[in-house]
Order: sequence, then C-alpha cells, then structure tokens
Amino acid sequence: MTQPSPIREEDLVAYADRQLAPERVPAVEAWLARDAEAAARVAAIRAQNAQLAEALDPWLSEPIPARLLDAATPPERGRAYRWRPALALAASLVLGVAVGWLGRDALLELRGVPTSFAREAAYAHLIYASDQGRPVEIGAQDEQRMVRWLTRRTGVQVGAPDLNSVGFALVGGRLVAGNEKPTGLFMYENADKQRLTLQWRKVEPGATESQFRYAVENGIGIFYWIDEYCAYALSGNVDRAQLLNVARVVYGQLAAAEYRSAPR
Repeated sequence: MTQPSPIREEDLVAYADRQLAPERVPAVEAWLARDAEAAARVAAIRAQNAQLAEALDPWLSEPIPARLLDAATPPERGRAYRWRPALALAASLVLGVAVGWLGRDALLELRGVPTSFAREAAYAHLIYASDQGRPVEIGAQDEQRMVRWLTRRTGVQVGAPDLNSVGFALVGGRLVAGNEKPTGLFMYENADKQRLTLQWRKVEPGATESQFRYAVENGIGIFYWIDEYCAYALSGNVDRAQLLNVARVVYGQLAAAEYRSAPR
C-alpha cells in the first residue's frame, strides 16, 4: 500500500517562497531529493514568481515624478473641493505612467532592442557561435583558469557542465557585456559542428524561478530559468526536444554542484 506523502502542498509552496519554518526545511529538502514530481512543482512555483518579478519589478521600482506628487499634494488653504480635481488628475496621470511603463518593453521589442535575458542570450549566441576564428576567449584546455576568471568577472561561481553524455564537448568560455550585468558564456560543440551556449549572470536576491521556460529568438531556441541568485540560458539552433534534453542535464549538474557547495 502506498504511504501518503508526509510533505503537503503548503510545505512545497512555503519552501519555494522561502517562507518555510526552518525546522521543516531539512524534511522538505530530503523529500525533494527523492520525489522528482515534487521537485518539479517547486521549480514551477519559483518560475511563476520570477516571471511576475521580471514583468513588474522594473516599473514598480521607478520613482513617481515630482510633478505628480506635487499635483497630489493639497494646498494649505482653501476648501477640500478645490483640490479634489487635482487629485483626480494626478491619479489619472499616475495610472497613465504605469501603463506607459508596461508598454515600454513592447516598443523596445519593435525597435529590436533586447529587453530580456533570453533575448540577449539569443543575440550573443548568434554572434559567437557563428564565429569560426575566435568563438571563445579561453579554450577548454584551460578550463580551470576560465572558470576562475569568469567567476571574478560575473560575481558568481558556475562550473562548466560536462555535456559529453549528450554529445556536446566544451569549446571554452568568454565574457559577454549584458544590458544589466556581466554575463558568462560557455560554448559547446557536437560532432556535426552544431554549437550550444550556456550563459549566466547574477541576479538580485529574491528573484527566484526555475521551471524551464522556452523561447525562440531569430531562429534560436532558448531554455532559460533562474535559480537562487543566478539566471541561466541555454541557446542553440537545434530542435526543442534535443535542447530540452541538454537543459535537463545542465540543470541537474548545476543543482548538484550547488548542493555540494552549500554550507551544512
């Protein structure tokens, strides 16, 4: 007879949101290590959280223009009805500003400006994966030095996953200038000379995600996710199923490395 799970849905949600009581964390983490479905559920919750944060945080953090605050401030004298129209106008203006910021990314996208990590990753892949002369700055033969250098430049340590089991060998790595933060890049190549790039950059605490999300930019497929303090994007001109298979291997190796390095 199948035993009921000692871990409830509310435990998984609280763990994904980092709101779980500390004494419950070891039990939940032990369960996640054994239950792939529960681990996927936590990843999905974090993915949704990160998607909302990515969409809303930039414009929510923008300061309200001083002129709108002034318009909403009642004068020292006069009856209340005299400044109510000003408050109504200010409220309309604030709403208009918010809507304008929400539409900003759509306008930028029409102009071909990268507005997301996935899009930036696709552009970088197009540039460097097609470069036959110098696709990377440091080759795979000097992997340890490459990892140390990229760790210093990006502010986060990410070892190069071993993708030989899925037919891709490490070519090397380089630093990419992102819109927000420096981005590290590992490049891989298979026997058919197809190339994949794994890119990552540091994100602010709390911007957590991690269900794989898929996008296509200029013919390049990208699986991307955020885990803890790091955003990742795996890009390549290969079919979605193959890219997903590689992404799962990458995710598993990165998660295992993070688990081994976590303080006990």
